[in-house]
Amino acid sequence: MSKARKTCVVTESRRYPDTGSGKSLRIILLTGAIGVLCFAARFSWAQTSMELIRWREFSCARQSNQFGSRITSVDGVQRGGFIVFGEGEFARLWSSTVHTTSPEGKEFCQGFVMYDFEDGSSILAKIDIAGEPKTKQVGTIIFLAGTKRFKGISGRGTISSWIPAKWDMYAEVEATYSVSSR
Repeated sequence: MSKARKTCVVTESRRYPDTGSGKSLRIILLTGAIGVLCFAARFSWAQTSMELIRWREFSCARQSNQFGSRITSVDGVQRGGFIVFGEGEFARLWSSTVHTTSPEGKEFCQGFVMYDFEDGSSILAKIDIAGEPKTKQVGTIIFLAGTKRFKGISGRGTISSWIPAKWDMYAEVEATYSVSSR
């Protein structure tokens, strides 16, 4: 007798574990949204905006002390003067700077300046200027502190100066600043 073999095809339905394609997509979208929010927070409307400020100033030396060396001389200069600010507003200027000339002939001026306004507001700034003698000299001004309407000031700009006569100084300032919210 012949044995007949029965062949049976069995299809097995196998269930694979969820690969998380939906879950992965949610994680990617959530990460992207958080990234966009973090990036946008740097440009929040709640932050104080930067304002452009320009003024012209004139000052003259009130006192100078010269220190000599083999390389060059260093002059400590106390200045007094005024600035014309914005729409014709005036302020007093007081500064303490150091002037020096390199052996190559380049001049440097570094120091601190206090601007006092009629309403009692003040700005303390640091300046660093360099250039050729008897020509326009360019540098930076950095706002360090302020009072009243300039309380919490921060910012920086460019200062261009000329010294038309020994110890007289004319300068133009253009800077951006912000004042922290109170």
